Amino acid sequence: MFIAVIYLIVQAFRFNVFIGIGAVLAVIAYGYFRWYSEFCTTRAKAVYSKDPEKALEWFERGFRRGMTIGQQEAYAYYLLREGKTERAEEIYNHLLIQRLKPELRLKLRADLAVLLLKTGRIDEAIEELEEVTVNYVNTTTYGTLGYLYLLKNNRRKAESYNREAYDYNSSDPVILDNCVQLYIKMGRFSEAKKYADELIEKKPYFVEAYYDAAYVYMKLGDFDTALDLVEDGKKCRITFMSTIKADELETFEKSLQEKNADIPHKLGSFSSNAQSEETQEEDLEYYDDGEEEPVIEYEELPDLEDDENDPFI
Repeated sequence: MFIAVIYLIVQAFRFNVFIGIGAVLAVIAYGYFRWYSEFCTTRAKAVYSKDPEKALEWFERGFRRGMTIGQQEAYAYYLLREGKTERAEEIYNHLLIQRLKPELRLKLRADLAVLLLKTGRIDEAIEELEEVTVNYVNTTTYGTLGYLYLLKNNRRKAESYNREAYDYNSSDPVILDNCVQLYIKMGRFSEAKKYADELIEKKPYFVEAYYDAAYVYMKLGDFDTALDLVEDGKKCRITFMSTIKADELETFEKSLQEKNADIPHKLGSFSSNAQSEETQEEDLEYYDDGEEEPVIEYEELPDLEDDENDPFI
């Protein structure tokens, strides 16, 4: 490509010096608009850990000059991570009206479902992901939809889907954490410990993992281990995406120091009044009809290849 450009410039100068100058200026302009967004994206990622607001400014500069699909996806993710949900949704919608490969469109819809979750539109998020996972499943979709079923307090779907997710990828921290929360909600803490131990071995990067594992150990009477896990959780960066905030972790730690195990889990239990009549009826049908739940066959698409613009790298 580079050699071809040089050749064309040389030929332009041979034909006419002014045409040659014009060709050089055209190449410079193209390079500016083509590579400026790359520079902005690289710069944004470099400063993000120390100055998230400055990082978003760099992303916005690149977006105004014209970003690639991958760069726009990264920008939307960082916006969401910092709680800029309105702008993030604008970027996702901007992406979804473009011509995209089918698997990328489904991936972006799955990412949009996370935004719907974080803005309180739980039913919309579930609907979006249930549509996406008809044709596209990966570790991320399993983790997100599994958590949504827990959040919705739907025992039948939460139990079935999170077990299926574990079979799909038993080493993913989010899926493991969902399994911990599943058994916490069922009140089966010895089984929850199995998944909690597997989870902590992975050295997870998110505070919820340590909170949930500590909760299990607390319920089993091991307050010292629970306190150690909370201490590890305090090292995690808490962001808009976190479901456990710093003050909640501090309150939990004080309760552990007082050896108070009568603390309800944030997600409650399946037997609590939070369960809707609709999901209670579904559970009764599931456990009383004597029939096995049908197995859903997925047409699995491969995860997209990692590239330098992947927001999760």
